[in-house]
Amino acid sequence: MVTYPESAREAVQQLRGLAESLAVPERRAAALTELRALALLCRGKPEGAPLRLVTVTAAVGSKQERLELLLPPSIFAPEAWAYTFLEGMLKVPLDEYDGKRLVEVGTGSGWICIALAKFTRLSRIHGVDLNPHSPWVAICNAWLNGDERMVARLSFGESDLLRGLPEGAVWDFVVGCIPQVLRTDGLPEAPAEADTQELYDLSNYTVLQNVYEDHFGLGLIARLLDEVPEHLAPGGRLLLNLAGRPGRPIIERMFTRRGLTTQVRVARRVMQAADTDIRPLVALEQRTQREFEFFMEAHSAEPLRAATALGWLQAGHPIWHEVAVWEARLALPRETLALRAALRSLGLMKLTEELDLGMVSQEQLGFVAALAERLAHASTMPYTHEAGDASFRQLVARYLERFFELRLPEEAIFVAPEREQAVYSLLLALCDPGDGVLVSRQLLPVYARALERAGVRTTVTHSTLAEIHQLLGAFDVKVVFLSVERGERTNLAVLREIVAEAARRGIWVVLDESAFFHITSEVEPLTLFEFLAREPLPPNLVVLYGLIKNAVWPDLELTLLLPVPEPLRGDLEVAAEVTYSRIGTLAQWFYERTFAELLTFRISFAEQERPLAGRAPAVALPRSERIERLAGFPAFAPKVFREGDPELVRLDYGENEGAMPQPLIEGLIAALAAPREAGKQHGLAEAVAGFLLETRAARYAPEDIVLGQGVWPLVHHLGVALRQRLGRAPRVFIATPCYGVLPPTWVAAGCEVEQGPLAKLQERRGPGGPDVAVISQPSNPEGCYLSHEELVALATWAVEQRALLVSDEIFGLVNLTNPTAETVHSPVTLEQVVPGVGARTVLLGGLSKEFAAGGLRMGWLATRDRALATALRDSGLVPPTLATARAAAWLYAAHARSPEGRLLYPARHRALREFLVRMRRELAEKRALIAEALPGQGRSDTAELGGLFLAPRMSAWLGKEVDGERLTPENLPRVVYAHTHVVLNGGDWCGDPERVRAVFSIPRDRLERARERLLAFAARLQ
Repeated sequence: MVTYPESAREAVQQLRGLAESLAVPERRAAALTELRALALLCRGKPEGAPLRLVTVTAAVGSKQERLELLLPPSIFAPEAWAYTFLEGMLKVPLDEYDGKRLVEVGTGSGWICIALAKFTRLSRIHGVDLNPHSPWVAICNAWLNGDERMVARLSFGESDLLRGLPEGAVWDFVVGCIPQVLRTDGLPEAPAEADTQELYDLSNYTVLQNVYEDHFGLGLIARLLDEVPEHLAPGGRLLLNLAGRPGRPIIERMFTRRGLTTQVRVARRVMQAADTDIRPLVALEQRTQREFEFFMEAHSAEPLRAATALGWLQAGHPIWHEVAVWEARLALPRETLALRAALRSLGLMKLTEELDLGMVSQEQLGFVAALAERLAHASTMPYTHEAGDASFRQLVARYLERFFELRLPEEAIFVAPEREQAVYSLLLALCDPGDGVLVSRQLLPVYARALERAGVRTTVTHSTLAEIHQLLGAFDVKVVFLSVERGERTNLAVLREIVAEAARRGIWVVLDESAFFHITSEVEPLTLFEFLAREPLPPNLVVLYGLIKNAVWPDLELTLLLPVPEPLRGDLEVAAEVTYSRIGTLAQWFYERTFAELLTFRISFAEQERPLAGRAPAVALPRSERIERLAGFPAFAPKVFREGDPELVRLDYGENEGAMPQPLIEGLIAALAAPREAGKQHGLAEAVAGFLLETRAARYAPEDIVLGQGVWPLVHHLGVALRQRLGRAPRVFIATPCYGVLPPTWVAAGCEVEQGPLAKLQERRGPGGPDVAVISQPSNPEGCYLSHEELVALATWAVEQRALLVSDEIFGLVNLTNPTAETVHSPVTLEQVVPGVGARTVLLGGLSKEFAAGGLRMGWLATRDRALATALRDSGLVPPTLATARAAAWLYAAHARSPEGRLLYPARHRALREFLVRMRRELAEKRALIAEALPGQGRSDTAELGGLFLAPRMSAWLGKEVDGERLTPENLPRVVYAHTHVVLNGGDWCGDPERVRAVFSIPRDRLERARERLLAFAARLQ
């Protein structure tokens, strides 16, 4: 016999027992009888009783349902806002529920689920609640108000929001009334209004999102939104009941920054509970400058802020606030879910709290998701080939053939970065200082700095082809830069005449088509691809296409040069190498994805025609003397190996090919997902200054930091700026062994270069001595840091000679002897020993070596010479792309500290330190591995080691024979490759003929193969 429970605990135990019995068909009838009897006993019991029965009535149109609910004290009775919630859900056209699955979060007594079961044809309704009593109460209420058929569609469970749901379960609707608990403690200071859109400075990122979710009572709802995407079926949606006190803008922002679109299904005004103290909200409002929304009356036209509402309330009047049912769905579900899956694989799900997906386009989010997936598979960012990677050029060739029937071999396509840099590379390859060029007027603004830097004599022409043709005969020039205006694009006879006459006179024609080509899925009209496809390719014509695909990343661009014949292609590779004028991996991956999407489907039943062949020039075309000189440096010696060799292992080429640090991956994803409205600020100079203070104990202002697309562009532009400052060729001394491309980089900038061991520099004193001394720390590629004594002697020399000391410290933290090192061996650390050395030192660094991100193309230069810094910025130096700068700022800001010395981002700093320790140990193991297969290392046995290369003296091998051939410094790389398929750089490459240079930062399996083969080769030497 059923008895009324004496306590709330007994009531819950009673309901649990009944629920368990109702689940067993054989016991169900008896349990139903007991349940109904218990309900009779509970009727009329007051609030607070161990168990009571309440009645609610819900109606849709002419249909009305009366529900009776058993409630223990731990379960709230339905209130006015709950009726609004049900009303909002029933505003959805009821046929949209047919056959769908729904989960209610915060189900409590289960009455909403029961009402939905009665009013809709949902196939499955599941209610969850954090309260462990809720499932037993809800299942009993379901049987009390429905039959077996209805209850079969219902289920209930315990869950902390969505965390208790079965893994992989998806729902067409996720609905809920989530408590809004206001927090007024611990809120960071709000930024100034002018700073609220600068998302990537060194302030708190979440504050700058303008989302005070926890503090406005939205913390639990925000957590639900973070959990929900994987639980929504395709097209699924959220319906949430929200009190509108925080104000609609803040509530909407909470949804949209997570990539959800919203609409309000229904809104009602309810009276603020008399026992709620809103005084803390007034203080919160003042601190955040964000207003709460209250109302004087149920139908007031305008809201009151909290401070005004408090005064109205204290005057004895009631106040009201809005309760609304918000419907939301993922704006871009496929891309959002792909990004979240990749972040989960990367261990970066916390990053979702930092992202703002409210303003991203489908193309932008699609690329971010694809990039995150790629990094989850292999978190490396290698740099691209000087002409663009072969796979990418093949995609471009396929695109041209498919859409324009222009068939070019991938070798005839050269992929360069921004137009200005592409034109500068062309000028280096084709012209010497003082040579004449013709330039169409409309191209001059884009080319002006490149023309000035190249030192050519520029004649500006009209834009009309006929007049350009006439002017061509009046000037002695090496190159003509022109563009065909829209009105002349239908009749290209004059263009043919210009190209033909230029060919007869040995003049290059560079045709800039950037304004008339956009990558689309249709044939783009008015391009010159058809012109190129119809006739044999002129030997002297290069068409230039500067591509900017998306305004979201206006500086993520590249330039196509085509067709590029030999030997121009080889010369452009040299020019690209000495100025680091190559595309960034990020840009290549973006355009690679774009071209691949346009080529997703193709069927061909005919044999593919061969690419068009170009005609040989009747008159030799210009090649600059400077490119001929640059190409003669050992760094560009002819290859001793075959590119297609399946056994090939290259130890002559490679960056740090390990995984990037997690903070850099975080920053890259956050930067690419940033909304277009985020502005152009990135805070990178400030972040680098903080990094230098932490790692060199040297203080620099942001104005002392110059940013570029890698260290090589900074070196090249530094040479150009010094040449302009001195009014002559700067005299540059480069300490050897050195990186092979370093000397030609200074030569390309117009400098006189001398190479030699560091000891020789001490002999070069007095008038006529070097203006600049260049060192690499650690000595690259030898891999040794300079000793303290060597650094002091070098610093003393620079101060006494009033010379500039350029310290390349891109390997600064790659300390293999001391894996936990946190400081860098640098001349600027000697200010107390050699006063004035800091003012005479230029530091260089970047992402490629220390942080394994060569493909991001970011370098920094630090100098206290403000005039020099200004000259560098004015020399045509191209800054890093905005996305790269933001990502780099995110990384370097790991070292940022508050004025009190507290780390601003301790988790980021900890992750970066762990990365550096792990990377150093792995590189040290690889170095030791390959060092065993090569002769003695000289001073490297005692010196502190770093870098990614070693440069051992080969005296033990030189003079010995293998298969009757004696080894010499000249033939050593060729003979080693012939017997091992392993490629080494010769000694001339790094400035010491008796050395070789070997990269050890490649993947370990390839390094082990190289080691085995080199040991076997050494054993054969006689």
